[in-house]
Amino acid sequence: MDEEQSNSGTRTLLGIAALGVALAGSGYAIARTVAPRLAARRRDRGLSFGTARVHGAVLHFARAGRGPAVILLHGFPQDWHAWRPVIDRLAKRFTVIVPDLRGIGGSTAGSDKFDDATMAADIRDLAKALKLDRPYIVGHDIGGQVAHAFALQFSQATRGAMILDTPLPGVDGWDECMANPGLWHVGFLQTPELPETLLAGRHAPFFEHMLGFGDFAPEQVAESLKAYGSAAQLHAACGIYRAFDRNVRFTREHHGANDVPLVLGMGARSPLFALAPRIARGLRDGGFAKVEEATVADAGHFLINDQPDAVAALIERHA
Repeated sequence: MDEEQSNSGTRTLLGIAALGVALAGSGYAIARTVAPRLAARRRDRGLSFGTARVHGAVLHFARAGRGPAVILLHGFPQDWHAWRPVIDRLAKRFTVIVPDLRGIGGSTAGSDKFDDATMAADIRDLAKALKLDRPYIVGHDIGGQVAHAFALQFSQATRGAMILDTPLPGVDGWDECMANPGLWHVGFLQTPELPETLLAGRHAPFFEHMLGFGDFAPEQVAESLKAYGSAAQLHAACGIYRAFDRNVRFTREHHGANDVPLVLGMGARSPLFALAPRIARGLRDGGFAKVEEATVADAGHFLINDQPDAVAALIERHA
């Protein structure tokens, strides 16, 4: 074998070795990419996904089960994934629909309107598009405020609503909550343009801080970060908070007799727990004739994650 052939053979062997290293490295990279996707697929087994153009927005939603319809509405800083801990159980008895609110997660806004009345109209149009008969509406946090607006605006279109761990605009206890320094994020997100500028491309520390009041796994935090990661999603979140004053006016304009059964549920360890009797009384004073209070034991504000079985049982009992 001459020198050229020897060098050629050496280069070939080195090339094969390099290819092996590259393939091994890419396999590791692929594994790191694919493994979370496979885990998500396993978690989402039994779910189907779709979108619907409603009230100017396009809502992304998850769907599971068969039976009387239940619509689950998430709060901030979460998306539809917030309800994953209870979907499998509820799907054994109900048709479960879990949308992302307009502008959040997989949903788009279509306009700059993020008030509760508009988002409730989104949900009403979604129910129509899916041919759901008088769905029971359950909302946590911001989603609870939308559920309240739904009951005010579309009382004949639902068999009841459950409001979980949130104050309600225009209802007793609201002003006290808004004045609480612990809710500093409300004023921050309401500030024109500033939060979008400060959080663009670096929203993780803020959202991780907000989620730090619950006990979330890293993959759950990652889902929330993704749901609010774009400029449009951040703007939607801020728009929801900037609409609070409009929501107060909407509630006061819709005071009057209302026979939609309401359940007001609070986590026993939630900072809002002590306000529950005042909120319930405010709902009755505003015209709701059927208001029931419920407590989820050993749960904080993020009660769905803290006590999923207790929350699912509460929904089963009333839906």
